[in-house]
Amino acid sequence: MKRALVTGANGFIGSHLVRHLLGRGYDVSCLVRQTSDIRSLAGLPVRIHIGDVRQPETLMAPLGGAEFVFHLAAELMALEKEAFAATNTQGTIHMLDATLRVKPATFQRFLYVSSQAAAGPAASTQPMTEADPRRPMSWYGTSKSDSEEVIKGYAGRLAVTIVRPSSVYGAREQDLSQTFPLVNSRLHPKLGILPKYIVAVYVEDLVRGFADAAESPHTIGRTYYLNHPEILSARDVIQGIADGMKKPAGLTVPVPLFLIQTAAPLAELAHRFTRGRPSMTRDKAREVSQRYWVADPSAAQRDFGWVARFHMAEGMRPTTEAWRAEQDELCAMAKEDVLWVKYLMVASVVGGLIELQSHLGGFYTFDPGWLVWVVIFGAFGLALGSMAMLLRKTAGLVQFLAGTTLAGTAEALNAAVFHAWTFRAGWPLGITNDYIRAALLGGAGGAFVLLVNGIMRSLYGWRLRMGDSNEP
Repeated sequence: MKRALVTGANGFIGSHLVRHLLGRGYDVSCLVRQTSDIRSLAGLPVRIHIGDVRQPETLMAPLGGAEFVFHLAAELMALEKEAFAATNTQGTIHMLDATLRVKPATFQRFLYVSSQAAAGPAASTQPMTEADPRRPMSWYGTSKSDSEEVIKGYAGRLAVTIVRPSSVYGAREQDLSQTFPLVNSRLHPKLGILPKYIVAVYVEDLVRGFADAAESPHTIGRTYYLNHPEILSARDVIQGIADGMKKPAGLTVPVPLFLIQTAAPLAELAHRFTRGRPSMTRDKAREVSQRYWVADPSAAQRDFGWVARFHMAEGMRPTTEAWRAEQDELCAMAKEDVLWVKYLMVASVVGGLIELQSHLGGFYTFDPGWLVWVVIFGAFGLALGSMAMLLRKTAGLVQFLAGTTLAGTAEALNAAVFHAWTFRAGWPLGITNDYIRAALLGGAGGAFVLLVNGIMRSLYGWRLRMGDSNEP
């Protein structure tokens, strides 16, 4: 039985590779960090080793007896250049040195998973080949390019192979899937003004390529792009997602590049508080702003017979189905106890923050003043919180319309009958008509329902990661 070590085994691609290797009869060991979420490896017949490629003393034991090393561990969304270099470049040096020290006589291959970003984007729709010079334009790409250069220096001492995946999609992917909620609501984002082109690969095709490249005697010392040869426009990608969801029609929504570039520092700031994976970084924004991420995978077919089998239309069906199943699980919150009470608490806290901001801004006043507590716990907590809980499994549009109707009705009744709160003249937006104001603030109620459900899903996801993981 072949013995393999997979670093970064709990990640999106790594967890798929582990399953593929097990299916090929490998004995698999997995290197993960102490803080890693390893739910993706739950129930698999593998050995889990705790270690960190930045700490060479933790690498010797996991590597013992490994005939194949699949090195995927990497920093993908760091906020500083030095963090990329420490993990992706220096970490790879640590892995190579440790492998040299403990490799068995039957050692077969060190396969390094680099990235298309290591070579940088093409100049046009003419796909890049492995013979083209590397011109990375991001910190991440530079760290991967530097790692490739380091690996070539070990070629005389280790059997090494480098693979460069393109954009990868599949179950548990976290980047492209950020567009799924929009597409699911029949909104098709269009990034920038000029057309953009990419190549992509379905994760099951990709991990098969890793194993094929590692096992082939013809790939030693070589570098390969691994992607489907079809060149896709950004519109093709969004349409592929929509078709996978069986919602082919949608409204095109322009997304200016400056919006992504402006949102990136805000996402980084949020990451510093939450420590979760940032949805965007300035480094990633530089990559997604490029027009031509296209590469030619024909060398892989020539040298070891690998061809991507899944067109995007085929691969997106299981990808979007897995995403929908994950969203359904988060919405159901089946493992939550006293769910209603938690909804009331979250809605009341958010409502309290809204009322605090309104008080500080002098937007409106209550008469008598104690009515603010009725609004916080009754309107926000009980009414809108209960509505959010009851509608948590429905479409976002349904949640928004229901919240809008409830809040708008309350504002209209206050204006016509109760007069429990009085708005500052001309607030908001210079509006003086009570019923136009009620309609506008009703929309805020719809957004409130969506926000509460978003917070509850995030808290439930955090509970699953922390409370139901298999980490030691």
